[in-house]
Parts: sequence; structure tokens; C-alpha cells
Amino acid sequence: MGSYKVTDGVVELGKVRLPLPDTVSPEARAYLSFDPNQGQPEDAAPLPMWKMRDALAPAFEMLNQQAQQAYPVDIEEVQIAGVRCHRVKPIDAPEANKTKVLINLHGGGFVLGSGSLGEAIPIANETQCEVIAVDYRLAPEHPYPAAVDDIVAVYRTVLEYHAANDIALFGTSAGGFLTAMAIMRFKQEGLPLPCCCGVFTAGGDFAELGDTFHYLTLAGFYGHVGAPMNDPSSERAAFLGDADPNDPLVAPIKGDLSDFPPTLLVTGTRDAVLSSAAMFHLALRKAGRDAELYVFEAMAHAFWYSVNMPESREAIHIMARYFEKHLFS
Repeated sequence: MGSYKVTDGVVELGKVRLPLPDTVSPEARAYLSFDPNQGQPEDAAPLPMWKMRDALAPAFEMLNQQAQQAYPVDIEEVQIAGVRCHRVKPIDAPEANKTKVLINLHGGGFVLGSGSLGEAIPIANETQCEVIAVDYRLAPEHPYPAAVDDIVAVYRTVLEYHAANDIALFGTSAGGFLTAMAIMRFKQEGLPLPCCCGVFTAGGDFAELGDTFHYLTLAGFYGHVGAPMNDPSSERAAFLGDADPNDPLVAPIKGDLSDFPPTLLVTGTRDAVLSSAAMFHLALRKAGRDAELYVFEAMAHAFWYSVNMPESREAIHIMARYFEKHLFS
């Protein structure tokens, strides 16, 4: 891991000191002060992420509970096209909103996070529209394309009840990458595309994750990745299996983006995937597509899962207004 120290959100890497700006909220400062490696020896080998499923399951459940306290909704577990999903519904939604639906793909590095509703809950509440959260199959037991296959199956079924322009697709982290991959599969299979999508703390390239991935994954930064992406124990390797990371179905940035739906990208300046988001945003704009990129000062990867920060509430509000703009246009 190398020598580092985190104090009140200030990261010290050897002689380099990276303070937090004064503009962040007290809640964000406390959030960014958390050190997931505290107490571990510096030379400890990274533990494959999927081996932490059971240990992290209570944390995901806690995030669900916090989200539901802040954003009350109704939740129902269902099977759609043989895939476990959760229908997250606003309480007493307006009648006009019941024709609209959003499909959410959770984060978790492609290897964990089943049942995570940390973004589905607030978006359902904020948009007053139903969100279907898809519990796609996880790697390494089910490498690519299993997760995308599940998403396509659910989307086909949703299309039986909703027009494509009444559907939005979004996800965070792994779910954001899967959102972009799913759009490419929809195109390949001739399916009508959703009215818009959200690619949050994610991008469109699995072969090159960009500049920020080289330094914001260092121990000391909140949410850093334990295993290098070229390590066989990394979640990237587990998800890809034998797939070609340069295949446009895996790396949409390398494919035809000329008909990609309107896309919102949200990230932060301490998010390891910031570069990936920036590159995908630029590629979409070069292809003439409607794409918006929001970068939050000092915020880390998937920071809105911590719903009690003002920065998280602002990000969720931006996401919800974007979806509403396209769903109700």
C-alpha cells in the first residue's frame, strides 16, 4: 500500500500533503476522512473484492436504510425475465408519472452489491417515478456478458409495457459502465433506445481508465481500489473473463456513438474514474451527442451513496432533474 496518512480528510503520501478545500461541507469532510485500510499492514496483499461480499453486505443494507429514511419509497422484490429486481416506487406518485420508468444498475465493482438501492431509492423519490433496480449476475462466477445479458432481458420485458421514450437507464460505478455497454447491446439487437441515460462515476472504456486512475487509486484516497486493474484478482479481470476490453460492446467509446441517447455524467475531483468520465463525455460530444458532465469539488467515487451530505443531495437533485427533463419532454 505504501506509506500514507489520512487526518481530517487531508491525505499525506510521504512528503506530499493534499489538503481538503474549505468549500466542502463538514459532512463531506467526515466522509472523506474515513480510511478503509486503517489497521492493515502496509505490505498487506489486496483481498479480491468478491471475497468481501458477506463482510460488506451490512454496509450496503445500512446505505439502503439511510436512503429510505431521507427519501421515503415503497420497495418490492420481483422477478423480471428471470432476473431478480426491486421495484422502487414513490409514495402516491402523480398519475401522469406512472407511464414513466427508470432502470437502475447498482455499483459494486461487478462483483458485489446485490440488493443495493442506494441510488434507486432517492431517484424514485425525487422524480416521483418508478425505478426498477436490476440485480444482474456477478463476476467472477458469471463473467461478461452475463450481467449485460440480464440487463437486456429486463429491458426487453419493460419495453412490453412502456415506450422507449418513457424509459431512462442509469447506474453508478460498475453500473455506469454497464449502462454504456447495455446501450451498445440494445443498438446491436435493434431495440429502441431509452430517452436518456446516466453514466455516473464511470466511463466508456475498459482498456484505458485514464490519468486519474493512476493516482486516485493510491491508498489514502477514499474508495481507492485495492488490486491493480491488470492484476488477475482485480474486479476488472474478474468481470472481463476472456472478453476483449477493446471490443466496442465492452468499450463503447471505441464504437459508433452517433445515435447514443442523451447522457448525464457525474463524478468528482477525487474520483479515480474522473478521467474515464471526462474522456467518454468528450467522445459523446465529438459524435454530436447531447452529453452533460458535472464534476464535484473534492468528491470521491460514488459519493452520493452517502445521502446525508449536502453534496450528495445536490448531485441526486441534478440527476433527477435531468431524467425528468427527458422523460417528460
